[in-house]
Amino acid sequence: MTATAAQQLAALRSAAGVLTPPRAFIAVEGPDAESFLQNLLTQDLAGLADGESRRALLLTPKARVLADLRVTRLAAERVLLDVEPAVANELVRQLTRYRLGAKATIERTDAWTLVSVIGPTAPAIALPGTRIETTLGALPRIDALVPTAELTDVLAAAVAADAVPVTDAAVEALRVESGEVRLGHDVDERWMPAEVGLVEATVSFEKGCFLGQEPVTRLHRRGHANRGPRRLALDADVAPGTPLMLDGKDVGVITSVAGAPWLDTLHAIGIVRVEVPAGAELVAGTARATTLA
Repeated sequence: MTATAAQQLAALRSAAGVLTPPRAFIAVEGPDAESFLQNLLTQDLAGLADGESRRALLLTPKARVLADLRVTRLAAERVLLDVEPAVANELVRQLTRYRLGAKATIERTDAWTLVSVIGPTAPAIALPGTRIETTLGALPRIDALVPTAELTDVLAAAVAADAVPVTDAAVEALRVESGEVRLGHDVDERWMPAEVGLVEATVSFEKGCFLGQEPVTRLHRRGHANRGPRRLALDADVAPGTPLMLDGKDVGVITSVAGAPWLDTLHAIGIVRVEVPAGAELVAGTARATTLA
């Protein structure tokens, strides 16, 4: 029996919830797998140990975000990428386009699944597979890369350890409430990494070249982007894509919205000009959007 919305949120906020979030997997294998990715992606992948993961971006030459992905080294010459399913085929296409003479194969695979346990007690829950410690807002999050053939047993083990099965919609509501941007919602080819708050988590300025490096570096040296992600409180529902106005001036756009039955009040994420202060009341269509600290 599926837990109610209130029960799912209570588990995530005070104990632990478990789910298999939507992710697609791409295997990159061969003698040049790691060096090939090192030359393209924004993150420094040098020194990755077996089972270690790092978050990275694939950018256009003009530094617009094509993919926000995670790179996990499975073994020598074996790297696994996980990414939002909607961009997986395009990511394969782009990587193949830049492969040139690199000795590496690039293909989607169904052999792996992601299991996520989220909440205050998540770190104490033992999961098989490759364990990745991360967060959802202020909540601990443990992601485990597991062979798809073992998924049923892994989920059963998490439930036996008192994790409550939750839906992606529950996690999505907490994501929006916390202001954490997501590819395909707040992050796409409109934005450079700094404009969606992803530089610190995904970009290394110490490594060698990567695709789109020059525009990213120029913006970094300037000190800040002109806009960035902001948490918003809404007084009425609006659709993503709704412009945000202040004193008749366009200052941003709504990119994600979450509300009932998950949240008591409507929350949103917007990409907003940096000069807009916390507490400002913006017009979003027929709604009011208040910027939160």
